[in-house]
Parts: sequence; C-alpha cells; structure tokens
Amino acid sequence: MKIRFKILAIAYILLLLFGAAVGASALLQQRIREELGGIVDYHVPITSLVADFDASTNDFELELRRMAHDAPPRDTDAKLLAEHIDGLAARMTSAIERSNQLLARAVSDPRNNLEDRLILSRIQGALGNVRGQLPGFVALGRRTMALMVADRRQEAEVELARFPQYDQVFGSDLQRMRSELEAFTQKSMREALENEQLNLWITISLFAVAAAIGLLFSITITGHIIGALRRLVSGTQAIERGELTEALPVKVEDEIGQLTRAFNRMIEELRAKEQIRDTFGRFVDPRIVSRLIERAGDNPDAAERRLATIFFSDIKGFSAISEQITPAAMVNLLNRYFTLASAAVRDHHGIVDKYIGDAVMAFWTQPFSASDAAQAEDACRSALGHRAAVVQLRRELPDILGLRRNAPDVSVRMGLATGDVVVGTVGSAIAKSYTVIGDTVNLASRLEGLNKAYGTDILVAEATEMLARAAVETREIDTVIVAGKSEPIRVFELLSEKGKLDETRCALRDAFEEGLGAYRARDWERAAERFAKCLAIDPKDGPSAVFARRVEKLAADPPQGAWDGVWRATEK
Repeated sequence: MKIRFKILAIAYILLLLFGAAVGASALLQQRIREELGGIVDYHVPITSLVADFDASTNDFELELRRMAHDAPPRDTDAKLLAEHIDGLAARMTSAIERSNQLLARAVSDPRNNLEDRLILSRIQGALGNVRGQLPGFVALGRRTMALMVADRRQEAEVELARFPQYDQVFGSDLQRMRSELEAFTQKSMREALENEQLNLWITISLFAVAAAIGLLFSITITGHIIGALRRLVSGTQAIERGELTEALPVKVEDEIGQLTRAFNRMIEELRAKEQIRDTFGRFVDPRIVSRLIERAGDNPDAAERRLATIFFSDIKGFSAISEQITPAAMVNLLNRYFTLASAAVRDHHGIVDKYIGDAVMAFWTQPFSASDAAQAEDACRSALGHRAAVVQLRRELPDILGLRRNAPDVSVRMGLATGDVVVGTVGSAIAKSYTVIGDTVNLASRLEGLNKAYGTDILVAEATEMLARAAVETREIDTVIVAGKSEPIRVFELLSEKGKLDETRCALRDAFEEGLGAYRARDWERAAERFAKCLAIDPKDGPSAVFARRVEKLAADPPQGAWDGVWRATEK
C-alpha cells in the first residue's frame, strides 16, 4: 500500500468514526425533538384546554348563583345574561371537544411510546366521562336561568340545589385529570432532558472513542513509517561514520520499502568498494585507492604537475645486519620497521609510495595535504616520528630477532626535498603504479645518502626548510652539489619540532652557525675554534667533526682564486 493510500485510509477511518458519532447524535436529537413535539402539540394544549374548561364550569355555576341573589333582570339584561351563559356553554363544549380530539390524535401518534399511550388513553377515558356529563350540566344551567328571568325564584333555587351532583365530575375528577396531565407533561419534560443529557454523553463518548481509534490507527501507521525512516536515518548516519551496517529489514511494501531496498543495494555496493579498498589498501594507500575508484569513470591514467615533498629513508648497514640474522628474522625486522615507518607517514597525511629493499619512499602533496606549507610541515613531523619509531624498534629487536644478546644496532637515514613533480598513474596496460616522478624525487634520494657524509640522520632541502620553518627546528649544514646535479643547494639538518630543542642542542646549533659563517669567510682559525667548541658540546656531532677536518685541510692548503664554499658530493 502506498503512503498516500495509508494517509487517505487514516482520513477515511476518522471520517467514518466521526460520521457514526454524528449519526448517533442525530438519532438522539430526533428522539428529543419527538418528545418536545409531543409536549408542544398535545400536552400543553390539552392542559390549557382542560384548565380553561375547569374555569368555565366554575364561571358558569357562579354566574347562575350570583343571578339568584340579585333582582330579576330586565329584558335587556336578561338577554345579555342569556348570551353570556350560552357563550360559557359553547366555550366549555369547545374546550372538551378539542381536548378529546387532541387526546385521540396523541393516542394514535407513533411518536408516543406505549407507556405514554396508556396514560393518554386513561386521561381520554376520564375526559369522556366529563364530556358525557357536560350536556346535563349545561341544560341545568339554562333551566335555572330561565326560571330566574321568569321571576320564579323558588323553582330556580330548587334547580340550583341540583348543581352539587356535578361536583364529583367537574370538581375532584377534573382536578385529578389536570394533575395527571401535569404529571404526564413533567414526565415527558424529564425524559426530554434525560435524552438531551444522554445525547451529550453519548456524543462525547463516541467522539472520544472515534478519536482514540483514529489516533490508534494514525499512531500505528505513522509508527511504521517513522520507524522505517528512523532505521534509514540510523543506517545513513552509520555510513557517515564509516560503519557499513547489516542490511535494513524491509517491513513495508510502500515507497519506504522501495527506499529501504535501494539503501540495502547501496550498502552492498559500498561494501564491495570497501572490500576493494581493504584489499588493495594493503598494497596501495587507501586514499589513492579511493581516488582511483572515484575517477574510474573519468581518465584514471591522468597525471598532473604539482608541488610535492618527497621522503626517502634507508636502514644504515642493512646488508651487514642481514648477514647476522636468519631470513625469517630479517623478514620480521623489515615488516616491523615498515609498519612503524608507514604509521609515521600516514599519521601525518603522507602517502607511502613504495618499499625498495629496506628503503621507504613517501610523498606529501595536495589534495592529500591542505596546503604547500602543510605538506612540508607534515613531512618533517613524519620524519621526526620516524626517528622516534626507530628508537622503539631498537627496544623491540630482541623479541623480533629472537636474540637476547648481541642484537644489531639499527639506525635510519632520511632525506626530504620539496619541488615540482609529476603525480599520477604510471605503468603498462597490465600493471600500473600511482607514483611521483621528477628531479625532486632524485634529490630526496641523494639527501638520504648524503647523511653518510655528515654523520646525520635527517637532511632536508632548503625549499622544504623554508616551507616548514614555522613548525620545526633546523640547522644549516652546508651548501652542496649532490651527485648527478650541477646546481648547489643549501642543506639543513632536521632537529626537532618548534620550541622543543633543548639548551645543549641550541648552543651546539649556534656555535655551528658561527663556525659555518667563518668557514665561508675563509676565516680558518675562527672556524676551527667554533667547530672545536661544537665537539666539546657533543663529541659525537657528525657535521662538526666533518667541518673540523675540512677546515684543517683548507688551512693547510688554502683554495686559490674564487672559492664559493660549495662542497661537491661524489657519492649517491
């Protein structure tokens, strides 16, 4: 059933229920109208006519008795009195006849129930008795009046003495009939009021029942709709959180059910894509997998020129280490090292490009990094994290290699360079790789190898240092032309995050900077003194030892001509 039909069904049910309530109320109102109609049509007129009849009989008798005490009337007065007596007689007759007719109609009126008809029949019988006595009562009055007009008072007195024989009929019987009519009228009024009250309560009750049933249907139907929508919202929110929940149950066959089925199909497709990401994410960075999947309909082989920061790392003396351990131990060592190194890269928004033997290559670029400065800062922080991971690796070596004693010393050299590269998918039709290509990649590799010459572990190019200067502490090491290049670059050692360099290392950096300045100014004596101070601060400082030896040779055999202070590296 469609949602529209469900909503219309609720409306129809409510209309039917309220229609039933209105119908029941209308029936009761009809009953009340019948009760009030009987009162208006019969009770009130009959009661009024009987009262008028009672008053007329009293007036008729009193008028005759008054004439008996007065002087005989003159002809004119006698005529008027005769007309008055005839008028009262006609009035009584009319009242009793109309009352009888109304009672007959009331008894046969279907609006009156059986009980009311019995009461009306009994009143009609009593009225018939009164009606039967009325001609004699009127005739007695007229004879009495004729005797008084003829001044035959003694005979008139005799006639007057006969009136008490009608007291029972026109007195107590008539009064009892009037009382019974009043009681019957009151009974009908009470029934009308009771029906009115009953109508009110029934209307309220039916309205309450109709409202309750309507609300129950509404709550039931809308509950199913809202429940299905809430399940869809919950499932959507779970997908937003990256949780691919179980398929939602399809409990209705309307638009919500169709939407739920479509949602379940979407979850299945997302699971398939997630499975692809999980599977290939072990070989390629998941962000690259996602990007390739999203661009599957476009040109997945497209390449772009971007600014990127390239990272290379290599385990120092790994060949010698591998000769000391078993192949299984070597694999365990590499797997653990690559796990720590990859975590350091990915935790700082970098992309692990590949593993080359014991070396790691990674890069930072947009859109994986927020900006050019951010990519250089993240790369430097990753290298510092890499350094800390190597310290952790050294502690784990006995367990990894299964050696409790004489575990080899593991140290790592790293190089960072920033510049333009080509980023994209490279390879054949059957095998491809998402990678970076360019001179910056070669420069980062050369800087990693240059650590051997200076006894350092992290060297960065000048472009990287300039972009990351606000986030890290560095010291300038030298101006170098690396192997395979013709242009000199300034090389810096990455020391720590900004503000985290201790006083000893700060003092060493300052002394080294002074010595480097004296070296470039050919002030061999001051340069030797500064580098000697650096070695006094840290006897194991590689760059200070290198420059101390270099200054000693230059002081003994000073360079001739235009000397630029650039050192030319011959090894990769």
